[in-house]
Amino acid sequence: MTTKALTRCYRFPSVDFEPDLRILVWQDGSETLLTVHESRLLEALCYCAGEVVNPQALYRKTFIQLDSYEENNQSNFDLNALLVSLNHKLSYQDQPAIAIEVVTNHGFRVPLPSKTCRLVHTFKQSGFTQFKNEAVEQEEDNQESATEHIVKHSMLHKISVLLLAAAGVALFFLADSILLQ
Repeated sequence: MTTKALTRCYRFPSVDFEPDLRILVWQDGSETLLTVHESRLLEALCYCAGEVVNPQALYRKTFIQLDSYEENNQSNFDLNALLVSLNHKLSYQDQPAIAIEVVTNHGFRVPLPSKTCRLVHTFKQSGFTQFKNEAVEQEEDNQESATEHIVKHSMLHKISVLLLAAAGVALFFLADSILLQ
């Protein structure tokens, strides 16, 4: 069974980057999965392709919007480590597919894609290459959404649920007593 999805695509000579799916699709059809942050970083660079993006703007585009509910999000991420990881995944058969150029004292730049488009991506059952180690998989499995965090840890949420339940029970008994009269 195959599944199809319409996605955005940045097409480079030897690879297509599909940020909606967080994958790199190589010319031979193999695919490389990117982490959420790697994909957002590459998407920010591709969106500003040909321009030098300073590290502060790149950091904001990559992390702040995505993780605005996390505490101390400024200290959780290392942009340089992320760039090293991304550069590793952007190499295919010892050739850089998308060169991330470091412009000293100014920022980073990627070349213009040969095409920016929407295309229909066909998902295959196999052939999906993942560069994940166990620690990354465990970290992604342990991440919880802001809503889950509030439900699990917020005392105010627990009190409000208790008050709503008590009000519901009170209304039930009040309605029952009115009906009996």
